[in-house]
Amino acid sequence: MKSMYVRASAGALCAALLAGCGGSDNGSLVLQVTVHTLTKPGLVLKSGSQTVSVGPSAAVSQYVTFPNLIEEDSTIDVQIQTQPTAAKCDVVAKTIGLKANYYTARQVEVTCKTFSYKLGGTVSGLTADGLILNNGAVQKAVPAGSTSFTFDTEVDDGANYGITVLQNPTGQVCSVANNAGTMPSGPVNNIVVTCTKA
Repeated sequence: MKSMYVRASAGALCAALLAGCGGSDNGSLVLQVTVHTLTKPGLVLKSGSQTVSVGPSAAVSQYVTFPNLIEEDSTIDVQIQTQPTAAKCDVVAKTIGLKANYYTARQVEVTCKTFSYKLGGTVSGLTADGLILNNGAVQKAVPAGSTSFTFDTEVDDGANYGITVLQNPTGQVCSVANNAGTMPSGPVNNIVVTCTKA
């Protein structure tokens, strides 16, 4: 009789401990996050007391998994602990605060955007229309009389740029100095375009 009482008490204590830790579902789900367009290092994601570091990827999307399993029906709360270098990431709003189950624990998304900056410089001697500058697939028409130019499309931090003359103005020839480099963490405005009579 005493043995049965001890076993029953031990069972009740065990059940109470399990309930306090989240029950029998504790640690049954993998928490996976899809990270989009991360091209810079340094991102750290946080969920409760656990963190995971995410490196840059050439792929549009990558999948990262937190080291510890999470409880069924717990609230999913993934946060950005550390932003990457020269970029900003955000947790997609619709995936914040989901109740954890087999499907939702894999639906958290983070989107990242690399900082970008203006690319331009000065122009001298341009007396005719027709000048078109080229930076990769991006073009910029520079009208006669211009003393400066800025590409309409900004360039991502750390990306390479190389400006060439795609088309010379009527009756003139233009050259470009300081035309190539790697985009720093700020605008570039030291490119020099010089035009002379053909």
